[in-house]
Amino acid sequence: RIQILFEMVAKVLSRQPHAQKAPDIHQGAPAAGKRSPTKEELQLQALEKAIGSMDKQAQTLSNTLNSLTNQVVNRKRETLIDAEYVRLEIKKLTERSIQELRDREKELLMEVDILVAEAHGVLETHHLELRELSSTFLQKREEYGEQLQDEVLGSETEKSGIPGALINFHEEVQQTINYLKSNESKFKHRWMGFRAANEPNFKASVKHLGFVGISDPRVPRPWRRVGGEGQGEGQFRGPVGIDVHRTTGHIFISDFENHRIQGIDLGGVCREVFGSKGSDTGFMKGPNDVKCDGSGRYVVADTFNHRISWYNENHDHVQSIGKKGTKLGEFDRPRSLATTTDGNVVVADTGNQRIQVFSDEGEYLFSFGELGKGPGQFKGPHGITVDSEDNIYVADLYNHRIQVFTNEGKFIRLFGKEGPMEGELCEPRAIAFIPSSTVQSPLPRDSGGMLVIAEMENKRVSLFSTQGQFLCCYGDTLEAECSFGCPSGLCVDDKGRIFVSDSLNNVLHIL
Repeated sequence: RIQILFEMVAKVLSRQPHAQKAPDIHQGAPAAGKRSPTKEELQLQALEKAIGSMDKQAQTLSNTLNSLTNQVVNRKRETLIDAEYVRLEIKKLTERSIQELRDREKELLMEVDILVAEAHGVLETHHLELRELSSTFLQKREEYGEQLQDEVLGSETEKSGIPGALINFHEEVQQTINYLKSNESKFKHRWMGFRAANEPNFKASVKHLGFVGISDPRVPRPWRRVGGEGQGEGQFRGPVGIDVHRTTGHIFISDFENHRIQGIDLGGVCREVFGSKGSDTGFMKGPNDVKCDGSGRYVVADTFNHRISWYNENHDHVQSIGKKGTKLGEFDRPRSLATTTDGNVVVADTGNQRIQVFSDEGEYLFSFGELGKGPGQFKGPHGITVDSEDNIYVADLYNHRIQVFTNEGKFIRLFGKEGPMEGELCEPRAIAFIPSSTVQSPLPRDSGGMLVIAEMENKRVSLFSTQGQFLCCYGDTLEAECSFGCPSGLCVDDKGRIFVSDSLNNVLHIL
C-alpha cells in the first residue's frame, strides 16, 4: 500500500501545469472557465498526500508499540498474581511433608522472590526499551515531517520523483517494525508461567531445589536394584524385555548379549535360566523380550533370528514361527511381545513397522501399521502392552508417542510429543499396564488403570492414565541410586511393584 501511495505522489509531481485532464464521460464536459491548478496548489496536494501516507505508517507503528507495551504491563501484573499461586502450592506441599522440610519452605519462598525480582527486572527493561522506541519514533516523525515540508514547499522547480524525506521516513519505520517483529517473542514471553503449579517450566525451576514437583500424585516407593554386568547367573549384559511369572513370582529377563532368559527372585538370585547363542531350534540370538502366558509357557522374541519361540515350563522348546521377511507371518527384528486374556500373542515387528497378532498356537490372525507419522503408522514400534479390555498400546519409539488400538487393530487415539518436560516423551522404549485395582496405584479404582512408560532418551519412567494424562515420573533425580542409565524394559506384578531393566547399567530396578 505504501508503494502505491509513492507512485501516486510521483504521478502528481510529474504532471505538467498546462496538462489538461481528459474529460470524464461520466461527469460530462468540464465547467466553463475552470482553470488548471497552479504549481503551488499541486505542491500542496502532493504534500497533503505525502503527510497522509506518513500518518498511516505512523499509526501502524504506534498501534504495534501500544499493543506490546500493554502486554508487557500485563505480564508484570500476571507475575505478581502467579507468584501468589506458587506460594500457596509450596505451602500445601510442605504441610504434607515431614518437619525437616519446613526449612526448605523458606528457601523455596526466597527463591520465588528472587525469580519474581529477576522477572520484573527483565520486564522493566523491555518496558523502557519500548518507551524509548516510541519516543525516538515521535522525534523521527517530526524531523522527517519538517524535511518533507521543506523539500516539497521550498522547491522552486517541480520534482518528478518521490520526496527523499518520505523515503527515509519509510525506511526508518520499516526497520523499526522489522525489529519489533524479530523480537516479538521476547516482548510477549511469559516469564515463568506460574499460574498452574504443574506447568513444566515452573516444575523445572523448583526441581533443582530438591523437590520432584507440585501436587505430585506419586506413591512413595522403595527403590533398590539387583544384578550387575557379567555372564554369571544373576548378572546381565544388556537386559531388555521382562515379565513376572504369576505363579512363582520370579522375574524373567531377556539377557540380550548373553543370548538367554534368566528368572530371578526379588533378592536378585537366579532361580531359572535357559537359552544359548545360536540359530538352530532352541537357541537364541539377541532375545529382546519374554512373556509368561496363562498356561505357564514362555514366549520369546528371538530378535536376530527373526522369529517367535515358545518354551514349556521346563524350558524345553515347543515351537517357533517366522523367518526374516516382509510377508505376513514373517519378521524383521521383532522386539516386543504382549499376551491377551484369550492367549493371543501381539508382536512388535519393528523392522517391518507393523504389529502382528497370532493365536497361542502360533497361527497368524491379523496385522496393522506401516511406516509413517500419521495415526496408525509407526517409526520403530517397540514396547507393547494390553489393558484389561485387551486394547493394545504401542510405544512408537521414534515418533515419541503412544498409540492405542482395539483388540482388532483399529486405531483409537494417540498421545505424547517429543520433549524432556513432564508429560512429554522422548524415545519411549517399553510400556506396561497397571490395573486400577493394584495396591499402589494412585488412581481411583474405577479409573481404568494407568500406564508405565520407559523413556530411553529422558532416562526416566513416566506414569500416565490410559487416556494420556501425565501423573508423575521416576528417575528424574541426580541421586545415582534413584536414576536410570537406559530404561529398556518394564513389567508390573500384582502388588503394584514396578520392575525396570537398565541395559546401560546392567541391573534390574525394583520400585
